[in-house]
Amino acid sequence: MEQKKMKWIMIAIVAVVAALLVFTLVTTSKSARIKKLEKFTLTLEEKHPGYSASDLEKSQAQFEKIVAKVEKKELTGEEVSHVNELKGECKGYFAQAKARLILQDFNNALDEAGDEVKGALKSITGEDE
Repeated sequence: MEQKKMKWIMIAIVAVVAALLVFTLVTTSKSARIKKLEKFTLTLEEKHPGYSASDLEKSQAQFEKIVAKVEKKELTGEEVSHVNELKGECKGYFAQAKARLILQDFNNALDEAGDEVKGALKSITGEDE
């Protein structure tokens, strides 16, 4: 009698482990990966205005990894459309961050050049401002 009870307990344990395995496989499925891309897009939307050049590089690398994982799965037409939309949003945020960084560099260069031009004019004209 004791052996039959142990046999059923072992079967129950194996069933629970199998259920956990199936659950793990499902959560790493394409829908979970798409949700990760959605979450990344929302985070990027919030944080891209304050990105430094290194933040932007790290974020782009993370984006590429997420997209690669999503695209490994076979997606339906609707899922492909949604993923492409998310990718477009992310690329737009990356472009905005890059443009802001380029503009900052340009403004810094102008400020430096402006001081040099003022100094050159001052030395040429001999005037004190």
